[in-house]
Amino acid sequence: MPRARWTLEQAYRQALDFFGGDDLRAEVFVHRYALRDLEGRWLEATPEMLWQRLAQHLARPEKDRGRWQQRFFALLAEFRFVPGGRILFATGNPRRATLFNCYFIPIASDSVYGITRWMFEASKTYSAGGGVGTNIDVLRPRGARVRNAGLESSGSVSFMEVFSTLTGVMGISGGRRGALMITTRVDHPDILEFIRCKSDPARSRVRNANISVRVSDAFMHAVDADAPWHLRFTTPHETLVRQVPARQVWDALVEAAWLSAEPGLLFWDTIQRFSTTQYHGMEVQGVNVCGEVPMEPYGACNLGSLNLAAFVRQPFTPQADVDWEALETAVHDAVRFLDNVIDVGAPRHPLRLQRLESEKTRRIGLGVMGLADALVMLGHRYDGEAARRWVETCFAFLKRHAYAASIELAREKGSFPAFAAEAHLRQPFLHTLPAELQRAIRRYGLRNAALLSVAPTGSISILAGVSSGIEPIFALQYLRHVADKAYRVWHPLVQRYRAVHGEEAPLPETFVTAHQVDPLARVALQACAQAHVDQSISSTINLPEATPVATVARIFRAAWQQGCKGITVFREGSRSAIVEPLDAAATAFATEKASPVGVCTFCELPPAAPGKGA
Repeated sequence: MPRARWTLEQAYRQALDFFGGDDLRAEVFVHRYALRDLEGRWLEATPEMLWQRLAQHLARPEKDRGRWQQRFFALLAEFRFVPGGRILFATGNPRRATLFNCYFIPIASDSVYGITRWMFEASKTYSAGGGVGTNIDVLRPRGARVRNAGLESSGSVSFMEVFSTLTGVMGISGGRRGALMITTRVDHPDILEFIRCKSDPARSRVRNANISVRVSDAFMHAVDADAPWHLRFTTPHETLVRQVPARQVWDALVEAAWLSAEPGLLFWDTIQRFSTTQYHGMEVQGVNVCGEVPMEPYGACNLGSLNLAAFVRQPFTPQADVDWEALETAVHDAVRFLDNVIDVGAPRHPLRLQRLESEKTRRIGLGVMGLADALVMLGHRYDGEAARRWVETCFAFLKRHAYAASIELAREKGSFPAFAAEAHLRQPFLHTLPAELQRAIRRYGLRNAALLSVAPTGSISILAGVSSGIEPIFALQYLRHVADKAYRVWHPLVQRYRAVHGEEAPLPETFVTAHQVDPLARVALQACAQAHVDQSISSTINLPEATPVATVARIFRAAWQQGCKGITVFREGSRSAIVEPLDAAATAFATEKASPVGVCTFCELPPAAPGKGA
């Protein structure tokens, strides 16, 4: 039977009715995720149609397709689980688009061939809708000898402009563009130039990339000791060694982040130490665009988020609690859903190597959104001790049941191809699992090499009407710019609270927003979650404009000491905003002026403020 087709106006009108008049949510749905035919006519006008499409296509790898189609629809309904944006867009789409948000593509070698091969592979990936992470520390530093028509290298940082320009050029219509994460190691001789390359956003020519520094424990100890720091690079012709004070590099990192919100820090020893894939060629070498998935060369991130707010019963009352049984079922079904994405999406990878790595590791990234909303509904202040205890409990629960689900899938369908029981169980993160799960892994295996990751959910959290990832609520009322439009937005949780307690009821102190949150308590909450996440967490600490540089240093140090895998800060005024809080005098609900919430430049919305790897 032919599918109904709608004009933009018809589709938008139905979506607006579905979302109860919320024009921002309707706009995001219609323009980003509703299916269109090749002539551009809308085939979907409400999220229910999208859920049906996803459930139908992603149940196909199952023997009992009808049963799993029903279960997947129930999982998706009411935004209890929201897959990553590429899954929403590309599943069942006649356009050749990947179902995977991002990939890590290495630069093959310090050569013209290595650089141009990377550009070809990145272009292919961008054209399919995927983002790219890469490391430039394979490239020789400025001043190194070369044996071509030049005398010396222009340095690794000089190629960032080329990569950034390529990323900007390889845009996709409808507001989505290519996206890139560039990292380098902290002992590369070009490190100071790298750190400062975006310190003046108005003049920087690296505009289409996030940047982060891969920081080692040795560097942090050298900073503590005020010791010298050695920068090294070896070429076929020479070994370059330079010495600078470790504190000079540290101060440059902190100042650049204070000035321009970049670079972010990736605590690389922590990432490698707690990676579950440090064997059989699966060792992590880089990260995706927003930093929440460290992975092997050509690895892919396969993302989906559980909406924690959807599982709170009797919200805003003393009896508020989580429906743990329903959440357990959702975790199990979501792991199966994302595992099926690997099979359904296999033909859609832009590169053969990407397909091979995805099928070899079957890496998935189950995360959360709406955490800040859930805390308010349960009566916890985001930066309070009770909130941290609840986050610890919740993420331990998610970890336990995600791993149980992967074990069940391994019994039913087989382990991921690179699985080796003893090698996998030697990875330190596996030791945090209950003993019975470790025994089950040894006996039955695991379907997925890694399971958990918290992305900056951006526009999909707007679609669901909840807070992003693990971030605090940005503001209670604000202007949000999407494409050429500005939307006056009330955070939906305010309306939900007033529906329970009346339109005139004052908001309790649990309605805390980004600038009211103690930044060090924010780091502590992230650390509580990270202890139970086998991959990583995309995280941005929002700071008032008057924040001193020393506060950024304290945040970075606390994140490293407490076991976070990375951190980014965003100080108000350091970048232009896609989100603007309204003047406090203009609304009874508005909070003190705040900076843009951390939103990845690619994962969901094209922003001004990058939210990346933690």
